[in-house]
Amino acid sequence: MPEDPIQPEVGPEPSAPTALPSPAVPTPPAPAPLPAGSPPFPPAQLLLARPKTVYINYFDGINESKVKALMALCSDIIAKCRPETLYFLVSSNGGSVNAGIALYNFLRALPVEIVMHNTGSIDSIATVIFLAGNRRYAALHSTFLFHGVQMTCNQGVVLNYTQLQEHVSMMQQDENKIAGIIAARTQLTEAEIRQLFRQGESKDLAFAKEKGIIHEAKDAAIPKDAPFMTVNLN
Repeated sequence: MPEDPIQPEVGPEPSAPTALPSPAVPTPPAPAPLPAGSPPFPPAQLLLARPKTVYINYFDGINESKVKALMALCSDIIAKCRPETLYFLVSSNGGSVNAGIALYNFLRALPVEIVMHNTGSIDSIATVIFLAGNRRYAALHSTFLFHGVQMTCNQGVVLNYTQLQEHVSMMQQDENKIAGIIAARTQLTEAEIRQLFRQGESKDLAFAKEKGIIHEAKDAAIPKDAPFMTVNLN
């Protein structure tokens, strides 16, 4: 009787490889809330588009709360949209000297190009903010007003000699800071700037162009479908 052929031994079926757990993805921290009165962040399509230039319309005064909100907005736009340029269409009657100088220094420090376009009137401390622009333009029917620093006293306020000296000293230092920025960013001399402070006179575009306050006089034109927002602050 023939012998049965030797059957190969069959081992257990190989088990499926064990799936390794996916590495944990850290949850990004939530963005810091904007100050009260800040405008809403640009819409989602702006975040997806990653535009090279974002246009911002600002028609308002200058005070601490408005400057804080505008700083927060600019920071968010740069962090989330990564634009190359922030293009401001601006008209302002000025306001707080300290807030204006802080905004000037903030805009100068941003890692983007700043363009300023006067769309009406740039007055008082708003002239310093305007000079933060790397490129500066003015609409054909717009003006600039330079004047010295003033102090508003509430009714019934009583100051002694030392307090009065303190206020005068602060006003002098504020004028020195403003004059220093204007001299550094334009072709105006120190003597001309001090004369402007005493005159309190509105200047036209011919003067602005001659003295290097603007690079060109032209009306603002926002390209079709360009990302654009108007800032309304409380």
